[in-house]
Amino acid sequence: MSMKILFFDIDRTLYDPDTRSIPRSTIRALKQLHNNPNIEIAIATGRAYYMLHNIEEIKPFINIFILINGQIIMKNGETIYRNPIPKDKVLKIVQTLEDHNMKYGFLGEFDETLNIVDEKGKEAFELVDMKLPRVDPNFYLENDIFQMWAFCDRKKHQFFRDQLDNMDLVRWLGGGFDILSKGMSKKEGIKKILELENIPIENAYAFGDGDNDIEMLDYIPNSVAMGNASELAKKHATYVTDDIKNDGLYKALVKLGFIDD
Repeated sequence: MSMKILFFDIDRTLYDPDTRSIPRSTIRALKQLHNNPNIEIAIATGRAYYMLHNIEEIKPFINIFILINGQIIMKNGETIYRNPIPKDKVLKIVQTLEDHNMKYGFLGEFDETLNIVDEKGKEAFELVDMKLPRVDPNFYLENDIFQMWAFCDRKKHQFFRDQLDNMDLVRWLGGGFDILSKGMSKKEGIKKILELENIPIENAYAFGDGDNDIEMLDYIPNSVAMGNASELAKKHATYVTDDIKNDGLYKALVKLGFIDD
């Protein structure tokens, strides 16, 4: 049997921030996958590695991590790829956001910070059950930045897309959006892993729910959107399963023949 690889988003795919837990059916499914020598399990997330406290229970099943929307890749505990935003672009982003009195943050390899804390920022992090970062508006001066966040009403997103047209902006829950290097996404991280592992794309599967999963759901021909996924993500998936609260991931893996019911 040829090797297959499964890429999983975390928030609202593997992990339910509403219950602050991984569904028991998902844990059982991953154990079955882990015991199959012809299957590799990979994470594809917008989080950095130090932000994966919510999946400690399943980390032993996983040896590949595509992090910060493809900006860092780890395999077997070692970093094999990193792509920080060029310093001049970080400076331009900061200046643009400052000019419009925006609240924003920085995502580094080992730490994350905000320029200021307000209710909009708190709400965005609470929605995905993430710890509120510390405040350090000068973090970017001495650290590589792999992604930035900004917080505002969704009606302003297009304005900032126009202002920062040399970057990609991807919205997330609440009023937040990610700012990352143009053309970089989970998809690009997946392409690098498939090449490294010499696995054909038809043997790859992707599971996600959010707008930052769209590129990978569209790229991989065997893609699954959760029932709780955004409507846009669902449109780009091959198959839509049930909600995370109704064992959606487990049901999808049974339907695809990866595990026994």
